[in-house]
Amino acid sequence: MGSDVFWLLIGAAIGAVGAILGGIIGGFVQGWAWYWFDQRRAAAEKREQWIQTTLEWAANGRKDSLRRANLQGADLRGVDLGVGHGGRGGEERADLSYSNLRRADLTSAKLRGADLTGADLRGDILRYADLAFADLRDADLTGADLEDAKLGDAILIGTKLGGADLTGADLRGAKLRGTKLRSAKLTSANLGDAKLARAQYNQKTQWPDGFTPPPEAVKVEDESHVSEHAP
Repeated sequence: MGSDVFWLLIGAAIGAVGAILGGIIGGFVQGWAWYWFDQRRAAAEKREQWIQTTLEWAANGRKDSLRRANLQGADLRGVDLGVGHGGRGGEERADLSYSNLRRADLTSAKLRGADLTGADLRGDILRYADLAFADLRDADLTGADLEDAKLGDAILIGTKLGGADLTGADLRGAKLRGTKLRSAKLTSANLGDAKLARAQYNQKTQWPDGFTPPPEAVKVEDESHVSEHAP
């Protein structure tokens, strides 16, 4: 009998400990879940605030900086984010440097002269966008749709354009030094006077009909080997 009581007490103790641990673990999981959802909601709200600020900023003469703005997935079709007129009669460059514009729709957007240094523009739709004179140094435009975009005299030094569609784009006078053009589509693009020193391309890069990459450009054979045409 004594042995039975002993084991009953042991079982009850184990059950109590299990219930306590279950409550602690359950509370932790529930708290973490609430925290995770709260963070996602806060991020979404902040992104909406950034989008609203961007639209107001564009409408009011672009007087505020949007540096490091989170505009991921924003619908900014036709918005004017180009050069504005600042004080003292000078021109004020739109500052969108290091912004998150991933998968944003910027069809026909006016980004002339804008500072997009280091911006994340992966997968963006930039058809017919005006990016002439824009500074896109070290920006990531991997897989972006830039069909018929205006990129004349744009600074594209070190820009990632791998897999981007630049069909019919105007790249006259653009600075493409060190630009990554692997698998980029440049059919019908205008590359007159474009600077392609050390621009990287591969076998899948599609150039305009009759265009031959200059000797100072770099052909990438594979991930580990780079073949330069320059002597």
